[in-house]
Amino acid sequence: MQQFNVDIFDRSLSYVCNGQTIVSSIDDDYLSPKTNTIAISNVDKEIIAGYFIRLQSDETDFFGLITDVSPGEFETVIQFSSFISIFDEVILFWVGFQGLEAGHADPLEGTIAHLIRTYYVTTTDRLMYLPLNVYVDPNITEIKQWTLGITRTKEEISFTTLSIYADLIVPALKRYGVSLIVTPDFNRKMIDIKVTRSSKTLNIDGELNDVTVRTLKYNNRPLGTNKLEIVNNLHPTTDTIKYYAHPDMTFNTNNTNRITPVAFETRMIVPQEDTTASFRAAALEEAYNVFSGAAWDNLIELEVAPDNKNILPMEMEIGQKVTLWYKGATYSSILTGKVIEDHNIILLFGSERIEYTKRAKR
Repeated sequence: MQQFNVDIFDRSLSYVCNGQTIVSSIDDDYLSPKTNTIAISNVDKEIIAGYFIRLQSDETDFFGLITDVSPGEFETVIQFSSFISIFDEVILFWVGFQGLEAGHADPLEGTIAHLIRTYYVTTTDRLMYLPLNVYVDPNITEIKQWTLGITRTKEEISFTTLSIYADLIVPALKRYGVSLIVTPDFNRKMIDIKVTRSSKTLNIDGELNDVTVRTLKYNNRPLGTNKLEIVNNLHPTTDTIKYYAHPDMTFNTNNTNRITPVAFETRMIVPQEDTTASFRAAALEEAYNVFSGAAWDNLIELEVAPDNKNILPMEMEIGQKVTLWYKGATYSSILTGKVIEDHNIILLFGSERIEYTKRAKR
């Protein structure tokens, strides 16, 4: 159990009230936000769902979204989840935002930032407004050739409905390593959101005394296809694209730094439209069906102290790549979540998950 100072803020990030609580764990999972529950006493102001919450201890700091409030005679019970869950709203999405659809090249990072600004910052509905400063990291090259497999609802309609969080933000991390770094600035009353791809890397020795390997569920890429030729069924003799897998678990059309021995496969597809752009979009999606998923299709859980000087867990970024050395083998993954548990931090890597109740009971 750990004691936290609790601060509550309204939707404008103005201070409302504070208190203290004792908590055994706080789950901050980027891929699947969990509901956390605390109780605070002597609440003299109204707290409503949709407000923001900050929990601080001597070692950790958490910022989240209040999802439910139950006032009582002696204490108020508050449920909350990771801030990122605030974007789990269904919007109208133009499939042409995807980089190859209809010949457009809207960058993935810019598209996510644009949609968040449109629905939460520049919106004409002032009740939906949030004090967000959303921007794309100027130090990255935005991804123009991208697809998340989002298709139109009808052939003649170029729009569909989807969740900004579940259908854009989460797949963008899994497929491209694109993440949202959320930093509240309480003095400015502004929440900074940087859309980025972490360039940080870290090597972790799982055999050291200050690291505990809690879970290691790792799927190495099988010795399957590493060269893929996709053929347009409408123009099979003239319209083809070749993709190559690389040792760093990425793939593209670059015939360099390839995996050997070569395992070759040919697939035929029928694009939605008889256009080059439509074929390229469909081909890229098919390539993802073949290559993608294996890269971060794993789960590594490491338990460390918050003040671990070698790892600095509180400073690690979502999407940060790590290499774990453990029992004579190496494992690569990316950071996808954290759990504050008692006085330690559980670092979650990879896209797989186990039930939180199982993790908490160990």
